[in-house]
Amino acid sequence: MMFGALIAAMTAVLFLPGVWVAYPFFKDKSKWYSWGAYYLLVLSVLLMPLGHAVFFFTGEIHKAIYHTDKSAHPYLLETASKFIQLHYITWGTAVIVLLLGWLTFSILVFLGKTILPKWVGFISQVFITLYQIFIHLMLPSSDIKGYLGAAVFNIAYLIFFIILFIRFKKKLITAHPQISYYD
Repeated sequence: MMFGALIAAMTAVLFLPGVWVAYPFFKDKSKWYSWGAYYLLVLSVLLMPLGHAVFFFTGEIHKAIYHTDKSAHPYLLETASKFIQLHYITWGTAVIVLLLGWLTFSILVFLGKTILPKWVGFISQVFITLYQIFIHLMLPSSDIKGYLGAAVFNIAYLIFFIILFIRFKKKLITAHPQISYYD
């Protein structure tokens, strides 16, 4: 469990280049909404490691209960309860900021503030996450269903950035020929 928490916490910074991929699609990058949406997305990436790290402590305290005397259980359960509260605060904040950032991006796409067609607003991480939830509910119980559920945001990022890169790379280069973003 520790190794998984470390991977998630230490690699969250890899989302920063992904967030950057969305920024160049704004028509006017000097407007407050362009850099505001970008910084909200950067903040969401910066909050991710703490939310992931707290998973480890919450799991470890619960595992410790199986290896301790029963007299220690009330203290361990009280400590676990505090870890769970910390988990809700850190993970919840990270997820809320992430969803607000990508919802803001979608709204700006819908309002025509980017060079992207308006339908792209429906494939941001917010919407891809929602689509996955419906698919997830239809899957039978299995380990794979659990893994997919745990990776819902990562899958949404991957799908969104692959579509953005493959489908709209030429449009971006055409709109901003003075800058080569992907070469």
